[in-house]
Amino acid sequence: MKLKKVTALALATVMALGLAACGGNEKKENSKNEDGVVELKFPTYLAGENVGATFFLPQVERFNEKYEGKYKITVEEVPQASYADKIKQLAQQKKLPVLVHAPGSGGIDTQWFQQVALANDMVYDLSDFAEENPDVAKNWVPESKEFCTVDGKLICKPLSVLKPVGLFYNSSMYEPEKDIKDMTVEEFTESLGENKIAFQTAENGWTTQLLLSALIANEEGGVELLNENAADKLWDYSDQAIVNAVTKLQKMMQTNASANTVGAAYADAANAFMSKNASIICNGSWMSSEFEEGSEDKWSNEFNGADVKATIYPGNIALVNPSNYGEFWVSNTASDEEKEAAEAFLAFRDSQEEIEALVLAEGGIAPQITYSENFLTELEKTPLLYQLSESMGEETVYSASLGDVFPASVADVEFGKLLPKLIDNTLTPEQFCEELTKKAEEAKQ
Repeated sequence: MKLKKVTALALATVMALGLAACGGNEKKENSKNEDGVVELKFPTYLAGENVGATFFLPQVERFNEKYEGKYKITVEEVPQASYADKIKQLAQQKKLPVLVHAPGSGGIDTQWFQQVALANDMVYDLSDFAEENPDVAKNWVPESKEFCTVDGKLICKPLSVLKPVGLFYNSSMYEPEKDIKDMTVEEFTESLGENKIAFQTAENGWTTQLLLSALIANEEGGVELLNENAADKLWDYSDQAIVNAVTKLQKMMQTNASANTVGAAYADAANAFMSKNASIICNGSWMSSEFEEGSEDKWSNEFNGADVKATIYPGNIALVNPSNYGEFWVSNTASDEEKEAAEAFLAFRDSQEEIEALVLAEGGIAPQITYSENFLTELEKTPLLYQLSESMGEETVYSASLGDVFPASVADVEFGKLLPKLIDNTLTPEQFCEELTKKAEEAKQ
């Protein structure tokens, strides 16, 4: 699938039926605090040390300031690894928060969302919100809006910003003869020499998962395989494109992995890169702030953020999936006042001013808006975001990633757990893919 640069329901489970029988659509009587302000308590992983908190928490404060005396959002920090379990427990207890992160984020799997939340009418229809706020709705990515529309209902707030994921490299250590995006995978592999990549095997194997996605996208039929299975997930990983890509990944991990790879969580991979123990890290544009002035406390071993460069993957591949459930959904158990406050926040977040602020903070593209002159001026002041933006053009191929096509349990747990066995040859690439397929089948049950 190519995009211009500036440009389902399954049968309910027994538990889901039980929820419906218990009256999962109860309405709250009073949502105002003692000052008459409609207060939304919002459990979110975009808080604390999470990199997304850097933009999101100040945005919440801006919203609270704008609607002082009327609406207020109070953030409750939840570790990302615990978020999905918390939401599922609250759903069982009929205590869902008003605002909930969309499936595909925070570990919330699409199966649960479809079989429990949607099947039991827990999700508020945002169709009227879209009609009443055309200035907001026009900013939504068409593919995301289409995906978020189920049986005529707008079940999630669609995306306004796409964040194509590429990689960063330390130019003081790794000096490619040409832009990585213009290389073939074979050229990229040869260019590495003794340079190390900041892989991870713990948690969801995020940085490793990204590179493997790009390797698959470079195989014949790989982009189609990933994009066509992003909606309903991929359950069988025996396709030759995946096996071939895993074979190449195995070689890279055995030859060019940073020393701390086995057992490395994201923080370990990031530290390897920012301590010059790895020359390359695969990650989204939101990491760019880690390399700016003011982040020196995260650097060691003479690392200098000014040496970092950004680009996309060999084969002119960028990883992004616009056909997804967007960012947030609103609980149908919320009172009318709470729904009104939630809609005000969604409209605030998707205003042009906030969209441009998000892109300047975390990178990405907003294909439905015409950027302001001030935005374009400010973008040039953020070299890494500008480099990443400039690396994508009309010929760039946009591909979904493994995180989009894996069921949640495989993406968040099983993939990373199997990687050490690939590294030490306990599993061949074919066996690795077979094990992933088994784990996916187990997730169906």
